Amino acid sequence: MSSLLCALLAAAAPIYQMPKADVDTFLSGMNAGGKPYGERVWLVANQYLGAPYVNGPLGEGPDGTHDKDPLMDLEHVDCVTFVEQTLALAASKSHDETFDLLQRIRYKDGHIAFESRNHFMIADWVANNTFCKDVSKDLGVPTQSLTRTISRKDFFAKRVNAPELGQDIPDQPMTIAYVPVGQAAEATKKLPSPCLICFIGKIDWLFTLHCGLYIRDEKGAGAFYQASSGKGVMKVVKSDLAESIGGSERYLGFTAYEISNPRK
Repeated sequence: MSSLLCALLAAAAPIYQMPKADVDTFLSGMNAGGKPYGERVWLVANQYLGAPYVNGPLGEGPDGTHDKDPLMDLEHVDCVTFVEQTLALAASKSHDETFDLLQRIRYKDGHIAFESRNHFMIADWVANNTFCKDVSKDLGVPTQSLTRTISRKDFFAKRVNAPELGQDIPDQPMTIAYVPVGQAAEATKKLPSPCLICFIGKIDWLFTLHCGLYIRDEKGAGAFYQASSGKGVMKVVKSDLAESIGGSERYLGFTAYEISNPRK
């Protein structure tokens, strides 16, 4: 790690407490050394530890029709927005660059509207962000197949503020391969870094109930970074992946997606 970056990290408040000018300074310094994208994700994720969990902190801004929450909020995160903002920050040299990239990550083709937001983590978010590569079958453990039907019209109908949206979108049968909970510890040994991890739930109308980032440090040791709302822990934490998914009966297993720089 460069001496400049060490000095920035030592002097900086956590990124979720930084004013905009300090975010610019931090990101500029982080990029100055030409560090690989994966190392920058690790640096940002560690700066995010302790950030408070708030469910659904982002929306389409004050002019949005269906969700007037801000388009970016570095001070509060849920599991999805922690992933999105960490990846955008790590790929950017300024607060403004982060904002612009974040919209491309969160919305199909960067079109800011509630109906074009990537609501379903696998069917929308992963499918529309081509910097994700599914590696669930490449981890040296047996996977299981699961088919479910993604119904966007049913999803929007359940939203009291958007029941009229998506009613002409046909349902989408979709099959995934996932790593069962019992194979999580073994599979972790081969996870690339950074890697999006989606926890597959036992309810039948969607796949992902929780997500986070698996990241290896400069020595190759990996950890699962997540915005947690479980067991009274309402903040971003670093934990063991197998213990995190095995500690709840809600999950069947996980899918894994190697992440490359979203700017490339």
